[in-house]
Amino acid sequence: MLTGVNGPGEQFLTDLDQIQSAMNTVQRQLSSGLRVGQASDDPSAVPSILNTQSEIARNTQAQINLKQVGAELQTGDSSLQQAVALIEQAITLGAQAGDADNNAAQNATLAAQVQGIQEQLVNLSNTNVNGRYIFSGDSDQQAAYAVDSTQPNGVRQLTPATSTMAITDANGNTLWTPMTAQQIFDARNTDGTNAAGNVFAAVNTLLTALQNNDSPAATASVDSLKTADDYLNQQLGLIGIAENRVTDATTAASQSVTTEQQNLGTLRDADTAGDAVELTQLNTQQQAALSARATMSQHNLFDYLA
Repeated sequence: MLTGVNGPGEQFLTDLDQIQSAMNTVQRQLSSGLRVGQASDDPSAVPSILNTQSEIARNTQAQINLKQVGAELQTGDSSLQQAVALIEQAITLGAQAGDADNNAAQNATLAAQVQGIQEQLVNLSNTNVNGRYIFSGDSDQQAAYAVDSTQPNGVRQLTPATSTMAITDANGNTLWTPMTAQQIFDARNTDGTNAAGNVFAAVNTLLTALQNNDSPAATASVDSLKTADDYLNQQLGLIGIAENRVTDATTAASQSVTTEQQNLGTLRDADTAGDAVELTQLNTQQQAALSARATMSQHNLFDYLA
């Protein structure tokens, strides 16, 4: 019987196949840039790669969310600064109402200015960022308040003062619980009565006094306006704290993404320089093997004896 390939020949082909297989692997890594392009390339590395990719996705999404929250907090901060300035204007107007020379016409002029302040405060309570009313709580597609002179505080609430949202960092730690327009501008006691610091109530008290040409009442309203001013500054401070927390969390998420991307590269990416050297060595081995085989007789006498 004739055998096509003898024992040494079979070993030569086996070795050549191994070299070619290694070359294919290295070439695939060089072309894709990946050491682990599929699970079979390194099964033991797959769980770590998947966990790292999950961490990158989680922190990347956290960055996106926190940047949106940061933009809303910055706008909210600006709105409350404007509200503080408006209340301080109202305090000045209330003090002017106490002038002995004030008459009905002058009080009516002051009243018109205070009415403008009231309207601006309502607009600030309805601050909108990218289509979302940031002080409307869970009803963020609807404005929170409207001016309504028939109401005790001069405004009508349009949405429930409910906010179940909590802003968290990438690890689930709470950074900020958004405040509603009622908490900021229309603070209430547990029984529903106006709380000290109720901005809308303080402004409407001054407005009503001026419209009624009641200078003593207008002057008396200054105290409640000052309390409202202090209260607004407290809320402004809380937003400032939240801004700092969100900024820090955004930075931490960004740093985590960078670190995890480096880890992923270590686990998954090819060593391009090393692969290039290895491919050269494999090519050399392949050519040396083929050259050596070519110098050898392919068959001897015993190959044909059976």
